[in-house]
Amino acid sequence: MFYEHQSIESQKNYKNMLTIFGNMSRLFSESESPYLYYRVHENIFTKYFDVNNNARSDDSVDAYNSTSGIGIGLKTWVGNDDQKVAEFGRLRSSYDNLVGIDLITKIAELRNIRIRTTKNAHGLHNMFYHIIKRIPKSMCIYETTFDEIDIPNIELIEDKGNDNNTYFNDGKHTYHFSRSKNTLFMIFNDMELLERFDVEIYEDPYEIISELSTRGIKSYSQIEVTNNNQLCLKLYSTKNDIKFVPEKSGLNQWNANGRPRDLNEIYIPYPAEDRRRGEFFPSRDTPFELELPDGQLISAKVCQQDSKAIMSNPNRLLGNWLLRTVFELKEGTIVTYDMLREFNIDSMIFTKLTDSKYKVEISELGTYENFYGLKDVEDIV
Repeated sequence: MFYEHQSIESQKNYKNMLTIFGNMSRLFSESESPYLYYRVHENIFTKYFDVNNNARSDDSVDAYNSTSGIGIGLKTWVGNDDQKVAEFGRLRSSYDNLVGIDLITKIAELRNIRIRTTKNAHGLHNMFYHIIKRIPKSMCIYETTFDEIDIPNIELIEDKGNDNNTYFNDGKHTYHFSRSKNTLFMIFNDMELLERFDVEIYEDPYEIISELSTRGIKSYSQIEVTNNNQLCLKLYSTKNDIKFVPEKSGLNQWNANGRPRDLNEIYIPYPAEDRRRGEFFPSRDTPFELELPDGQLISAKVCQQDSKAIMSNPNRLLGNWLLRTVFELKEGTIVTYDMLREFNIDSMIFTKLTDSKYKVEISELGTYENFYGLKDVEDIV
């Protein structure tokens, strides 16, 4: 297990910070079980352990370490151990007419695609869940396996469920799919308890906050908040409010007419609306170092007429990673927006580390709109 192999100091700091936030539960809840917002949990975990925070990408893992090849799904809850593990609302049309084993097989396939895509993108070979379960006056630390669904061994649980909820088991875990919520749940009934610690819930946290405010702490309004070091680029184009992947450019640049091209040749579109957001990348044809999610370093540059593309040098490197390793597509396969929907990926977030070094993360459907506060359009092929 991951937690047991962390340093005593890291474990202590982790529990201490969880306790502090639990102490302040009365700000949010009257429950006797400590309150812990899931985003806070993600940030605390990645602060005190040697992992990258992947929560913003919202793929199958919330944290990872490519060097050791581990990916972690972070969860926290009170009460029922039947917890959400994936949502498929944007893909409802692909299973809306299915029932029974056909429905569950399709959901399992979509779930497994997302897990494999996450593993491939970050170079992971071992994934698990790290869980904080909150009970009255305490927090419990659990861990359990994070597996693909074993489709050949799926069996429906006939004596449970109804027209809306279908329960099934794959020999490793028990799941249920809610049609109304388009959500897959897993029953976490095989967790290993690693530690339990007490959390005092302060009756009047407002008094403590008031005391802190008198100690000269800089107010939030005085803190400069900037997003200038990040840029989100979409992997698709839009026409008449319809999203699509062009057949001969972008992720399908290898299929363009003209000169002979490597089957892995692609580019990340850098359209005018994003170039107008300000100077972010070096000038056209100036190489910069790009760190991929799996830690691989490649050379890249802004290129093409009007500086409309981000390409690797040589140009096959980026496509070999994204098309072959992450998406697991065979050479000659035209990428469509429908494929991106299944992968739950349609954009990338670039982070500027220095003037000549950047890193990139793949991002879930809708990230581009959320990143810039835009209205989403129809995600139709």
